[in-house]
Amino acid sequence: MLITAGLALWRGGWPERLAGVAMILAWFATSLLYNTHQKFGPQTAVFLVDLALMLVLLFIALRSNRWWPMWACGFHGLSLILTLATLADPRIPNRASLNAGGGIFSYLAMAALFFGALPRQPRHAPPRAPDAASPLT
Repeated sequence: MLITAGLALWRGGWPERLAGVAMILAWFATSLLYNTHQKFGPQTAVFLVDLALMLVLLFIALRSNRWWPMWACGFHGLSLILTLATLADPRIPNRASLNAGGGIFSYLAMAALFFGALPRQPRHAPPRAPDAASPLT
């Protein structure tokens, strides 16, 4: 998480920097608000933190011209759907579905940010000349 957010803050534009800060804040808030005494059922405070992160990622996806926020929203949305599934059907094992599935989707959302920030230039670097072979650069 720190490597991904650090790369986003160093090389990214405003979408990558905002997502990096939001993911770090969500990471700290989740660790502070997680209820260790609750054995079953979804964690309400953690779900609200994840929902806030989803809104930030959705804002970035709608306002930026990048593709990675859409992937991050999709992966993070799947993590939220797992939480909502445990609300709808309490027979779903909480630890198995949320820890395994939610963790994988969180890593995939971070990977989307990492690979989105990777090709960007550092802010202090001089701009590169556009590639004549590609109209997208």
